[in-house]
Amino acid sequence: MDACIVLGVASLAIVLPLRSTAFAQPPPAPADTVVTIATGNRFQQILAASGTQRRMLRISNNNTNGDGCWVFVGSGRAAKEGSYTVPPGKAYLRYPPFVPSDAIQATCASSSDTLDVEYQ
Repeated sequence: MDACIVLGVASLAIVLPLRSTAFAQPPPAPADTVVTIATGNRFQQILAASGTQRRMLRISNNNTNGDGCWVFVGSGRAAKEGSYTVPPGKAYLRYPPFVPSDAIQATCASSSDTLDVEYQ
């Protein structure tokens, strides 16, 4: 009986430190970039397809001129009809398990409009 107690205490002494968050790897820092639209109403790739699953994706329309933007997920022929509309001051935001790892294409109404793209 004493051997079982000693074995149980020894097991806990080994297992508890291994479950500590000190051994957990921190998630990678998010990448944040501003993409400038070269030609208004013409889709351009803003993120390449990723071989690993993305953990988060945020594409914000911070334009103050009232221009809307559109985000297309995939590498196919992008069109506004199959895209997500991102009004000024709003964002296309995805968290697991709904984060696409496909290529992302986007456009805005005018040339020189910008999108703030953050992903992890």
